[in-house]
Amino acid sequence: MSRTKLILLLLYLFLLNSCNVHTFTFGEGPSLGYSKVIKQNNYTLGLISDRVSISEDIADEKNFSLTIKQTFMDGVLSFLSFGLYTPTTIIIKK
Repeated sequence: MSRTKLILLLLYLFLLNSCNVHTFTFGEGPSLGYSKVIKQNNYTLGLISDRVSISEDIADEKNFSLTIKQTFMDGVLSFLSFGLYTPTTIIIKK
């Protein structure tokens, strides 16, 4: 395989790795202006995950939102590790 084809293939695979964003809103949504960012470590294409405890942050809360996303840097780390390490960012807003 020529060098150009290899570079194009790697670029194509990198562009396929999208920045996923999932937002879950509970109640009327955040109103206090509180925001906390947590990193979750996933391994082997996300099949194995470290446990991240968010229950203390949302205990007794009725109005909040959770955003779970893979940022650009998370995607770069996932690409460079060939999917063996795939970090995720969790944002809690109250």
